[in-house]
Amino acid sequence: MDNGRRAPCNGARLAKWLCGRASSELEHLFMSEIISPVVEATETKSGVMQLLVTNLPDVPKEGQLIEGTVSAIGRARLYIDIPPFGTGLIFGREYMNARDILNKVSIGDTIAAKIVDTNNEDGYIELSLKEARQALIWSDADEAVKRGTIMSLEVKEANKGGLIIEWQGIQGFLPASQLGADNYPRVDNGDKDKILHSLNSLVGKHLSVVMITADQKEHKLIFSEKGPQEKEEK
Repeated sequence: MDNGRRAPCNGARLAKWLCGRASSELEHLFMSEIISPVVEATETKSGVMQLLVTNLPDVPKEGQLIEGTVSAIGRARLYIDIPPFGTGLIFGREYMNARDILNKVSIGDTIAAKIVDTNNEDGYIELSLKEARQALIWSDADEAVKRGTIMSLEVKEANKGGLIIEWQGIQGFLPASQLGADNYPRVDNGDKDKILHSLNSLVGKHLSVVMITADQKEHKLIFSEKGPQEKEEK
């Protein structure tokens, strides 16, 4: 090789180097400007979808209490908007059983009902207002037992075992053994006829009582007059 001259440039090698560099830059540009935004958008969309799915309310089930807004009133039919699940319907026997209340309902009112069918043959969520009322009443009864709520209730009937009283349209029982000192029948020799006579004298009177048992399955309410008297003495 001549010391005064450089070796000629290899054109093929230079072209290969330039192509490699250009390819690398194009790949970087493609990844940063096209692929990355697509991936980020996909991840964001996936995150939003996951958030939406996570926050969706539970699908209503048969026997569940649900609230909705009255959207339309037809002949012996009441339509209730239950977003996002669809439209509820009270009709037929369920409507007739609750018509005393439904006759006072207007469009736009909020109403609570119990699901009896999540998807009837017409595609509606079939509802019962009567069953909802019963469920709410028994829920209130459970709360009254827990709190020891004192209530004044009228004695409707008497039998040899105690008194029949009524709460929220449900008959309950006040055993003679749960009567307070002032009303407990003190009868010689435990004569049942005399006990009944003594208990009958309480029919029509209002007694201060607490609910001590509320059993929806057995449809049973048990009351006591002792609780309120003990609280008054304290």
